[in-house]
Amino acid sequence: MKLKLEVNFRHSFITDSAFYMNMNFFKPISENKSLPFGYRKICSTLLSVSIVLLATLDSCSGTPEEENKFTDDLKQKSEAVKVIAFGGTVAEGTSAKLDRNHDCFRWGTTEMIMVRNTQTWWAILGRILEDWAEGEVEVIGAGAAGNTAAIGAVRLEDDVLSHSPDYVLLMFGMDDALAGVQPDKFQDDLEKIVTRIEAEKVNVVLLTPPPISKRMTINCSMNELRQRQSNLSGLVQVIRDLAKEKSLSLIDFHQFFLANRLAYDHLFEGWLPDAVAQSAMAPFVAGELLPVMGVDNYPNPTLCDYRKVYSDAGNPLTQHNGFTDLTYFKGEYFLVFRSGRFHKVPEHTTSRSEVIVILRSGDGIAWHIDAVLKKEGLDNRDPKFLQADGWLKVYVPCTKTSDSPDDHPKRITYGFERLSQGRWSEPFPCAQCILWRPREWRGEFVSAGYPWRIKKDAAVKLFSSQDGRTWKEASHILPYETEGGETDLFVVNERLTAFSRTGKGSDHELLISTWFPGDDRWETVSSGRIIHAPNVFKVGERLLISGRYMSYTDKQFFALKKDWNTFNYRGDREMARVDPARVEEYHHGLRTGIFVMDRTRPRLVMELLSAGDSSYSGVVHYGDEYVISDYSMHEYYPVIRKPGDWKTPSDIYVSRVRFGN
Repeated sequence: MKLKLEVNFRHSFITDSAFYMNMNFFKPISENKSLPFGYRKICSTLLSVSIVLLATLDSCSGTPEEENKFTDDLKQKSEAVKVIAFGGTVAEGTSAKLDRNHDCFRWGTTEMIMVRNTQTWWAILGRILEDWAEGEVEVIGAGAAGNTAAIGAVRLEDDVLSHSPDYVLLMFGMDDALAGVQPDKFQDDLEKIVTRIEAEKVNVVLLTPPPISKRMTINCSMNELRQRQSNLSGLVQVIRDLAKEKSLSLIDFHQFFLANRLAYDHLFEGWLPDAVAQSAMAPFVAGELLPVMGVDNYPNPTLCDYRKVYSDAGNPLTQHNGFTDLTYFKGEYFLVFRSGRFHKVPEHTTSRSEVIVILRSGDGIAWHIDAVLKKEGLDNRDPKFLQADGWLKVYVPCTKTSDSPDDHPKRITYGFERLSQGRWSEPFPCAQCILWRPREWRGEFVSAGYPWRIKKDAAVKLFSSQDGRTWKEASHILPYETEGGETDLFVVNERLTAFSRTGKGSDHELLISTWFPGDDRWETVSSGRIIHAPNVFKVGERLLISGRYMSYTDKQFFALKKDWNTFNYRGDREMARVDPARVEEYHHGLRTGIFVMDRTRPRLVMELLSAGDSSYSGVVHYGDEYVISDYSMHEYYPVIRKPGDWKTPSDIYVSRVRFGN
């Protein structure tokens, strides 16, 4: 098969020690206490220069004009890689209910929530490919509900070839099987499509459709089910044979669903992948397609399980459940989160709202409440675990409300220690700031803390403790101007590195800071990516990050964010000028993403089903899987018409992911 993509950029991942040695390759944005903070987008510039340099070295020597032309051609190709997902109902992706296992009604209505375009397998795939193939990648969904291969052949010119694609992902067969199309007819129709695409020197990748499960019997008899399954098996074999005969790449969704119980169980009405299944489909396709595009080190994640483990949607005092963390302690999983009325700090709090709920589980499937904790009179939120020497503590940043004593600090983190099953200590004060996910380092405990702009001496500080109870300030990580906040620390080869969410002062991008304790200096670079509530973990020798990210470009983010702010915080006259659909686009586009670090650049690996108010994950490595907690409001997502419409319930979810590469 001839590849139209002429220049392959093979990413080289580096070990953690090399990561830190190569931090000097990127000129620091700031060195705290020695240089004023000045934001520069360094990483993307260096990567662009590297790509152009590689292209120049690989080209034949010639005149400067020829070399410039080659570079221009390279830019055009790298910016114009188009992938089209072409097929019937399954390829189209939006005909299924959001999650087959749950009600999924728009909040306050009986309207069922269906999979959105942005939640389809091909849309998620586009976001993954954009991160891994240098230059612009556009994935276009050209599926159409009910289309057989014969109908697809009629649509081919207008819906596919008119876009001048580089790759066509071709998936027919399901609608053909349901329509009773015979294998010979299907083969003729499919070959016509393939032959026409290849005539344009476009790469064809064949995809088999998922299987049909017994749940289809809600719409047919058992005999009809067996006939449809038999029809589909025959057409799937036609696709496999054609791929072998014409040496075409094959992505076998049929086998994938049979081997992945989670995906199989999430076939809506027995044949339509819901959003859970499609979030598993996207990285599977990426793992098959990226090597064809010249990228061979994608980590090939498999979503093994995804389940809701806690909801209290019917209780207005505790309908919003979020801000999770997860740990494994003495043979059990412990999951902690905040349960309250809504996301923000309330004006008033009660003993039954804004509480900290701790669940425990022996297998990660069945969960039971271990404790409900509360520092009275305060909004309790963002809990984080720490365990060492046989003890387990949870740290709970608390914010003052009108119910708090007048002399109480604005923000303070309290700790609770587990005493026995279902018993935890009284809260003890730790630090007058928000402590974020403590870690163990060099015989003591460390945590990044931020006062949320109460003091202007620093945005994020390093705190240390000998016993996990008494914490003291040790260093300044980020200056005030960065508007830094939620910061995870990670320790590799004795180096302490901070990964920080930031605000407008840093273009909202995740900053990465490495500490040189000898002279109390932090070197900081930008990741070039907007990630909230980062949680850093290792898979083999690679660093990964889970967190909330924006499923659109930075340019779109700033435009949509501006509309969001106007809609929420300006007067009625200005609010009326904003299209609520753009506000919903911004908010619904917030997702839980998992990234792998390529030097200082996070590359998207997969998304977990989520939307809007979401993410804040915990991660535990157990066996060959990674157990990940997060929260989301996607099951209730409303139509946004006015400020506050997004104040719906949110629930707690646990996923299991296995990385294969």
